[in-house]
This record gives sequence, structure tokens and C-alpha cells, in this order.
Amino acid sequence: MTAFWLALFAAWRIAGVVVNAASGQPVAGARVSIESSELRRSAISGDDGRFAFADLPPGRYELVGQRRGLLSEQWPGAVVAGPEQDTGNIVLRLTPPAVISGKVTDDEGDPAAQARVELIASKIVEGRRKLRTIAVTQTDDAGEYRVSALRPGGYYIAVSAVPWYAKFIETMGDNAPASMTHSGFATRFYPNVKEPAAAEPLLLQAGQEGTANFTLQAVPASAVHVHCEQYEDLTKHYTLMSPGLPGSPVSAREGSESGFTYNFWAVAPGHYTIKAEASDGRRTWYGVSEFDVAEGDADVSLTLEQAPSLSGRVTLEGEGALPPQLALRFDDERGESHSLAVDAKGRFSAPAILPGRYRVSLSGAGDDYLKAWPGEGGRRVGELLEIPPGAALKLTPVVAKGGRVAGTVYRDGTPVPGALVVAVPAYRAVVAASDGSYEFRGLAPGDCGLFAVEGGPDLEYANPEAIRPYMERAKRVRVSGDGANHVRLEAIETR
Repeated sequence: MTAFWLALFAAWRIAGVVVNAASGQPVAGARVSIESSELRRSAISGDDGRFAFADLPPGRYELVGQRRGLLSEQWPGAVVAGPEQDTGNIVLRLTPPAVISGKVTDDEGDPAAQARVELIASKIVEGRRKLRTIAVTQTDDAGEYRVSALRPGGYYIAVSAVPWYAKFIETMGDNAPASMTHSGFATRFYPNVKEPAAAEPLLLQAGQEGTANFTLQAVPASAVHVHCEQYEDLTKHYTLMSPGLPGSPVSAREGSESGFTYNFWAVAPGHYTIKAEASDGRRTWYGVSEFDVAEGDADVSLTLEQAPSLSGRVTLEGEGALPPQLALRFDDERGESHSLAVDAKGRFSAPAILPGRYRVSLSGAGDDYLKAWPGEGGRRVGELLEIPPGAALKLTPVVAKGGRVAGTVYRDGTPVPGALVVAVPAYRAVVAASDGSYEFRGLAPGDCGLFAVEGGPDLEYANPEAIRPYMERAKRVRVSGDGANHVRLEAIETR
């Protein structure tokens, strides 16, 4: 039997040890799972933290570990089992969760119950660094809060609240005394500051419990009367938002009511955005208005417009069929992603989508890439799709066969697992497997630059300025749909 067939039918092994990422000690009783396109298995680590999977067919496996009291972790990249692969000494590190807790009081020292506490972290989203809300909670009757299961890192914290007496205003209406409607709390940020520009992240190590206490200062406030004289019988959901951190506004207040008017009492001075949404089960309407609160009450007019709809049909250039798991992705400027499944005939639809600007891409495309996305009812702004309010947008995306680029990342002749490999101008990234191998599928034909960064998961790889230092050492390759390019890369240290 030839060496090829011996390798094909041989049984391989994946084994290693689970350790605590903070202490380095073995973790017993962890559930370790491996998964490929053909099988899925689980094992429990022993008293020494060791685990093993035997009699495996050659292939690429995802490796995940989890244990009560520790955060679930996936081994970076794939584990490649097969000839000449060292897969018997894998170290899977499980991280102890961090915690943030604290107390929110008013300026007289009394607990601020039901205050909204929002945790915000800086994350790489589609290759760009963005501030994302990680968790939202409320204080209890003692003014205390606690957020657990956090990963190590920095967290911004925003706290907004309503004075206790303002909660009774809705039942009193216009008869409420001015002292109850015209004194409120401004949003506070860690470390208990008023201005977002002065906010700092609370830095946490693995397993650490951080404390963030806040004192809310009462300030002269106003009543905001929102007038939306449409669809009286529909319940409208209102969200009052203040600017907050760049790209991450704070949801200061929320409420729902039918009729033509909704009142927000005890609103502190500042610039606000009010959003409204209503639905009859078949159609959805949205409204947005910006305004300032200074001295005196504010009357804000809000007009609801029917939400844009989105539909169309994907066509395939050339022969063949569309990939069975194909979906269109629409990523808005806030980093939120919307995925629309494409059926066997290429059709897709969304009865309602928020107005705004979106980056259009594919998922589940295999070897295909998005060649073009012409349409009617929207407007192209650079690489973004602008969807106006009330539009009935029809897209006719064209999918074509792309090219493959594969290879291995080395440092001084040794493969580098876990390296971040970036392809430009596609601005896509993959993580090298346990043998240092990587592969891009569905790249658009044309010139492509490739580089690999060791320890670079936090690299803002879709930001031309952030990757400029690495492009000097990028390897150039010509991508075509006729076959795969094999490119050996030398790992670059993170700068």
C-alpha cells in the first residue's frame, strides 16, 4: 500500500492539558470537545488536567474547553491531525472570569435603585475597532449591582438613573409639582465623572473583581414632551439617548405608550436623540429626532416613517449552483450585523430594516465572492449602501468564482500556530492552524498583498493606517479563479 493510502486510513491523536490561564495549574473536570466536518467528540480532563482523543481520521478540528467557574475558550485556529503533526501536547488555557460590582447613590447618600449600568468595551469588529455594549444591568433596592463572567480587559461604565420621586409622576400627570419634574440626574461615567471625554476604562485582570461606585448629582432638569400624532392605536416604543462615548450613545431612558404624546420627566440638560418604533405585526415604522434640553420644558415633534424593505435575487456568474449556506451580510456603521439567508433560487428579503449605511458582504460563500451589488431604491456611497427611510430597496447582487490563497506561516523555519494572516485589499483575516497553515477562499481576482502577524488578534486589520507598517513586508500575489496560490509567509511581531 502506498504512503498516501496509509496516511489516509491511519488513525491520529489529539491530546494535551487544560490549565488555568491565571495560575498555570491543571484544570480537572473540564469538558473538552473537538469538531470537524465529519465528527464531534467530547472528553473530560483528568486530575492532572490531561485529555486525549484517539483513532481520529486526518483533518482539521476545532478544539473547545469549558469548566464551571471558568470562561469557555476555543484554541486559536484549527488543530490539524495527520502525518508529521505534533498534536499530542496542546495546552488549552481557560480563563477565570472577572467581575465588576459597585454601588450607585444620590448626592445625599441614599441608594439609587433601578439605575441603568452599561458596560462598554473596545472590540475588533470586521477588522475595525469599535466600542460595543457588553452588558447592561440595573441596581437593586440597595443601589448595588454586579456583572460577572467578564473577560480580562478594559471596560467603560455609564450609569443613568431617574430620581425615585420621578417614578410617581406618570400617575400625577400635569398635577405633579415642579420639584418632582424639574430635578434629575445627569449620566455619569467611570471614574464617576460627568463628561464622556473624561471617562476611563476600568482595567481587569483574569479573576479580578473590580469596584466602580457612582454618586449621581441632582441638577435642574426639564420635562420632554414627545408629540407623535400618528397611529394613535399603536403602541410606540420610545428610547431617549445621550451622546455618551464616541460611536456608543447611552440609552438614558425608555418607555412605551399608545396615543399621540409621551412624556419624559426630569431630563438633565444636554443633547439628545429620541427614537420611536411601532408595528402592527405586518409593517414597522421608525422615527428619529435630535434636540437640546436647556432651560424650560421641551416639546419634540416626531414623525414615523415606514421602515425600508429589502429584497432581491442573487445571480451566479458562469455555470454551477449557489452555495447552499449562502447569506448576505449587512453591517451598519455601529458594528451591528444583519444576515439574510439566500434560498436555492437566489432570493432573499427583509420586510423591515433600519435606515442607514451598510457594508455589504457574503457569508457561507465558499469559493465565491461578491462581484457587484447593483440595485434600486438606495444609494451607493463609496463602498457603503445607503438605505433611506421608507425605501423599497431591490438589490441584484452578482456572485462569481473567486480564487484561493493558501500557505504556511513560519518564524526561523518553525511553523507559527495562531498567527493572524491578513489579505489586502480584501481586508480579510484568518488565524493560522496548529501547523501554521492558513487558507483564504473566495478572494476577488487581482493583485493581493499578504502578511502574517504573530500575536495579532487585536490588530485593526481593516484600517489602512493600522496595517501600513506591515504592508512593507507583505508578499504580493496574483489571485485568479483557476487554482490556489501557495504562499509561504514569515511572521511579523506585533507593533
